[in-house]
Amino acid sequence: MSQDSYHPPAKKFKPGSPHSNPNWRGAMQPGPRKQPVPIDQQRRGLPIYQARAQLIGQLRQLESAVIIGETGSGKTTQIPQYLYEASIGRQGIIGVTQPRRVAAISLAARVSEERKTELSKLVGYSVRFEDVTSEETKIKFLTDGMLLREAIGDPLMRRYSVVILDEAHERTVHTDVLFGVVKTAQRKRKELGKLPLKVIIMSATMDVDLFSQYFNGAPVLYLEGRQHPIQVFYTKQPQSDYLQAALVTVFQIHQEAPSSHDILVFLTGQEEIEAMTKTCRDIAKHLPDGCPQMTVMPLYASLPHSQQLRVFQNAPKDHRKVIISTNIAETSITITGIKYVVDTGMVKAKKYNPESGLEILAVQRISKAQAWQRTGRAGREDSGICYRLYTEDEFEKLEKMTVPEIQRCNLASVVLQLLVLRVPNILTFDFVSKPSPDSLQSAIEQLDLLGAVEKKEDQLILTPLGKKMAAFPLEPKFSKTILISSKFHCTEEILTIVALLSVDSVLHNPPAKRDEVQAARRKFISSEGDHMTLLNIYRAFKNLGKNKASSVVCFLLHLTEYLEVSL
Repeated sequence: MSQDSYHPPAKKFKPGSPHSNPNWRGAMQPGPRKQPVPIDQQRRGLPIYQARAQLIGQLRQLESAVIIGETGSGKTTQIPQYLYEASIGRQGIIGVTQPRRVAAISLAARVSEERKTELSKLVGYSVRFEDVTSEETKIKFLTDGMLLREAIGDPLMRRYSVVILDEAHERTVHTDVLFGVVKTAQRKRKELGKLPLKVIIMSATMDVDLFSQYFNGAPVLYLEGRQHPIQVFYTKQPQSDYLQAALVTVFQIHQEAPSSHDILVFLTGQEEIEAMTKTCRDIAKHLPDGCPQMTVMPLYASLPHSQQLRVFQNAPKDHRKVIISTNIAETSITITGIKYVVDTGMVKAKKYNPESGLEILAVQRISKAQAWQRTGRAGREDSGICYRLYTEDEFEKLEKMTVPEIQRCNLASVVLQLLVLRVPNILTFDFVSKPSPDSLQSAIEQLDLLGAVEKKEDQLILTPLGKKMAAFPLEPKFSKTILISSKFHCTEEILTIVALLSVDSVLHNPPAKRDEVQAARRKFISSEGDHMTLLNIYRAFKNLGKNKASSVVCFLLHLTEYLEVSL
């Protein structure tokens, strides 16, 4: 282990017509797809394996630790196993959090395979509406939101002996709140003489000093080395249209690289991805003879789980897999066959204005930390290449770290969760990065208006209604709407509307069929507003008998079951 970090050599390329640029062609080395390596040999080949003994020795002695390791070093899959093998934390569960469900599921499957056990036995996972664990489970992967909900029922986290907060650099709201929750649980368990709670913070890139100080000067352990080298290429000129640049890049790679080398493209959202997927499929039908076939797969959070898992399957023989994804593919997951990453340098992120109460998703530049995470997707199984569709000067101007989500979102849900966790004073809660006082005050006012809280002697108290609202994995305004719907005899309709509002838009807007889309939508538009329009669309869809294929309907059914249990 060392403090040295690896930075791939910066090179430049220029998007252009296929076969036109020597810098591109020089980067693409043909070669057959490698034969599978036995799992035990793969584990020994990971960079982290060389530091195994030293790492176990240090973690055995430490109460808290921050671990920084290159993407592909093996930290996420191996450290939980090393702890288990060394009997560290066997008294309870070793919990590993992930920002996204697809990462938690795929990592649990991988570690279970490495342990040669059935998933849900020694190794399991827990995500919303799906708990694949048992009494035998000792290594548990779960989303940070699920661990936070568990903490609401048990603030001391008695079931866990080790909590690993992975991908900490993403700084999601749930992760930031968890930092404070596990720190409090760790301190209280120590005061009460309970089983100690070991806390490990992991990432490939983050502000280590901030986290070390937050956890009382926790030592920072650096894992040296990347399993496979990655070349990075920048554009020579700024790109005015990153979508066009990405399209050109994909097809230049496609015409020059072996079919066994797959491509991962980062875009910002569902509409962009669906449009790019269709365009790639259309162009692929008219390529010159000799070009391999192209299998194009979208990947975004609201895609049904079964379709998300398709990206992990190998492409058919003589087909190249092209995955077009949001930042859901940025961390932890390993997609087999990826040789090339095309990074547009853009991401869709939340922005909240406490004065207006409006929260929007805005397209913006990524941070340097995100750029390195995306680059690392190309070197998981073999040497790789990352094409950044921005100049090196533009890269140097990017923010070093991503602004924490807790500083740019509506905090009503956060405040409600903290009150359920019996935090005595929300305004003085030990956040890693403190949100603005205006945002906190705005959240308290919202909850007061909803009847979830009341003030008594300068103390914020959770009302009985507030406790019921906190039981739902929803925004407080949606929880309140569901809870009072029975008084107005419209629970079924409200559940439908809330379910539809809780996912990405169910409305598809293909640019080439704008007139047809508008004509079709007029049949469902209600003068009573957009919510009733959504209800009309759902009812028409349900009448077609296709509800089994709909993720929205699945969400609705789960939510209905949850409501019945909660009430």
